[in-house]
Amino acid sequence: MKLLKIVVSLLCAATFTASAAEGPGYISSLHVDNSTAMQSTSESKGAKRSGGRRTRTSVQTKTTSRNLSWPVTVSFTGKTLPEAGSVKLKCYFIGTTDGKKAMLGDKTISVTLDEKGVFKTVVTSPTEKLVRKKIITTTRRTRYRGGNSSAKSETTGSRVTGCIIQLMVKDSVEKSFVSNPRWSKAAKSSPLPESEILK
Repeated sequence: MKLLKIVVSLLCAATFTASAAEGPGYISSLHVDNSTAMQSTSESKGAKRSGGRRTRTSVQTKTTSRNLSWPVTVSFTGKTLPEAGSVKLKCYFIGTTDGKKAMLGDKTISVTLDEKGVFKTVVTSPTEKLVRKKIITTTRRTRYRGGNSSAKSETTGSRVTGCIIQLMVKDSVEKSFVSNPRWSKAAKSSPLPESEILK
């Protein structure tokens, strides 16, 4: 009887080892195409007198609204596909705010596989506005001294420059996409180490 128990235990252990070696029972794929931009621009000009009748300041403002979109295809093949509701895409959008690196938002997309194990979507970033302002100050000539002008520029607002997309299965990172190779290592972790991205 003891010998039988030992044999059964060994068979169970061998079965468990074989199952673990086989992995999850599926192969996953995450394909992301090149991004496309949607952009609109508006301009305005204004002028005013300041510091006396001979000084004039003009302001030229250019506002650009922009977002980026990435077509995404997810596929799973194999004997055992992930459970319904266990697969999702976590998307993070990176760019600049007032000239400094910044995380500009994130979104989670539920993945529903079709009969072929495929899911397609388009990941779109938030629309951000970047404002470029040029200020020109002109002093008119007087009888005793010449005129002069000076110009300065300033940029405010935010701009999306890239993204990270993680294919998650039961809260584990299965695959990842980065628009910047420097983010590759960080993109394999969940939660995403934002401090590493913004270095």
